[in-house]
Amino acid sequence: MIKCFVINLDHRKDRLKRIKKHLNSNGLNFTRIQAVNALETSSKTLTKNIVKYGPLGKISIGDMACFQSHLMLWKKIYKTEKKPVLVLEDDAYISKGGFELLKNTNWIPKNAKIIKCERFGNKQHRVLLSPKLKSIGGFNLHYLMSKHSGTGGYIITPNGAKYLVEKSINVDVPVDHFLFNPNNSRIFKNLMPLQLYPAICEQIDNSSDIHIHREDFSYLSLSDIFREFKRGYYEVKFLPKQLFQFLFMKCKLKKIRVSK
Repeated sequence: MIKCFVINLDHRKDRLKRIKKHLNSNGLNFTRIQAVNALETSSKTLTKNIVKYGPLGKISIGDMACFQSHLMLWKKIYKTEKKPVLVLEDDAYISKGGFELLKNTNWIPKNAKIIKCERFGNKQHRVLLSPKLKSIGGFNLHYLMSKHSGTGGYIITPNGAKYLVEKSINVDVPVDHFLFNPNNSRIFKNLMPLQLYPAICEQIDNSSDIHIHREDFSYLSLSDIFREFKRGYYEVKFLPKQLFQFLFMKCKLKKIRVSK
């Protein structure tokens, strides 16, 4: 079975209890990684490699803390691990088929850096995927060609972890956009994230510890309106390229579903 790490805040013992029961009952042991708490961490630590404003506007302290939690784990992985590992946030739920797939790592391409294993967003959301690279039983691997947010579940190789640590300088977007959004990630092209289809996990807890730190939007605020226009620009700037990939490179728009 693949080695697994679960990122968990100290005060979210409810999530830890739930995911421990879920993983252990399916034969997957894990190592808990203490998440960085935004309210208990100094601004100097949170911002040591992250700027306060980026393409999506102001980066909240919750998003900064989340990034630092993943970065801390990437450092551990590239220094201590020899094989690909599974990284989960503590509200992830893995399908039965997912546990079967995770029994070994032989199917993971040698040159892979990171594989997104989750479905994120509403069920109507479509993601642009490259032609199939590889089949593993009822699963396929594709290159991710458009935004697919979330860091609830991904497989990362030691080489991928090393790359991410080296590139985590002057970061200007939340960690999920840094990894899985070509519209505003400066590393996406070289990271070349893969998408597992169907996905094997999704996040099931809506009580976010990050969203409470994000600023609310107001139609009366010119800065908020400008921020949304800026976000819109980053959302559509790659549409011509993605349309070309769809029409002429056999890429396909897929609703990501979770396997049974």
